[in-house]
Amino acid sequence: MSSRLLVSAVLACVAFTATRFVAFVTAPATPSPPLRRHSAVALAARGGGEYDISDADIQTFYQSLLTGNGGDPPKGTVLSELVVKFFHGEFTPQGFKRYSGLWKGPPPGNIGKKDIAVGVQGLIAQMKNPMFVTKGGVGYGIDETQKVEDDGKGWVWLAAEMSPGGLALELFKSVPYGKRALLVAQQSNVDELFSKAAVDQHSLFPI
Repeated sequence: MSSRLLVSAVLACVAFTATRFVAFVTAPATPSPPLRRHSAVALAARGGGEYDISDADIQTFYQSLLTGNGGDPPKGTVLSELVVKFFHGEFTPQGFKRYSGLWKGPPPGNIGKKDIAVGVQGLIAQMKNPMFVTKGGVGYGIDETQKVEDDGKGWVWLAAEMSPGGLALELFKSVPYGKRALLVAQQSNVDELFSKAAVDQHSLFPI
């Protein structure tokens, strides 16, 4: 991915922090809606972490995604290329093998709508039945040894983080604390998300 696209992605993430579900990157000095300051009683019931994510917070985030008519991210956006990069290919027990053939375009040889559609279908398939799941948290700031692959709540997450090779996308079945949450859906009903997600001129995703 070009340096220009990488810079655009970073800028998009900054914009997202100001307007969306901000708790997954780091604990802010002043929590922003919908992550309001909770009462001591509610915090104790949830485990006591001020910036922990409640079931209600997750549901609010999910509902905020269901404001459109679905569709694929547009050609030429950072996230459409990320979806193609990480989900257009073959998932094998040995790892993900990216598609290495000729992109369909137009023009042929460039990533186009047909390629993006294949990537999105790969993403949907993996959200329904992920082959590779990254461990997430059950609270903010927990030790690495306490992270879990599946928190048992039925949600599946798509999240991004900055890696040595640029932005990377990962799937989680527990809250992706420390990552940039992009999508969440009930694993048993992933189709609802993709049929109702808002598609604007920039992307399917909320950044």
